Amino acid sequence: MDRVTVRADTLAALKATGAGHPHVVPVPEPAARPCTVVALLATQEAPRAQATARIAAVLTGRGWRRQGGPLRGDEGVYTRAGWRLDVGAGTWPYARLLDLVAEEQRPEGDTFTGVIAVARRDGCPAAAPG
Repeated sequence: MDRVTVRADTLAALKATGAGHPHVVPVPEPAARPCTVVALLATQEAPRAQATARIAAVLTGRGWRRQGGPLRGDEGVYTRAGWRLDVGAGTWPYARLLDLVAEEQRPEGDTFTGVIAVARRDGCPAAAPG
């Protein structure tokens, strides 16, 4: 599976929330860009569990497998063909985005509210989100 497919799956899943239009942003490490997809969907309020459920429905419908136990209200981990996709909905401090988003693409303000989706292919040189 290639990055184009991962990008399309990620954007479709975030659009399914009905909360706006997500966009893909570059990661800070140029070597990681071919094997990483970071998508942000900014919202006024933290998305509710129904939004995460819609994301899960789109991803599983496209062949992604959810990892772990029952879906938690605001996050999920999915895998497909050597890729791992971490999705979280909520409010994070600005510092949380520092390792995920290149400087010119970082949202303004002290916090980011919405959905963050980070997909990385196995063996990608960048550290996994934490």
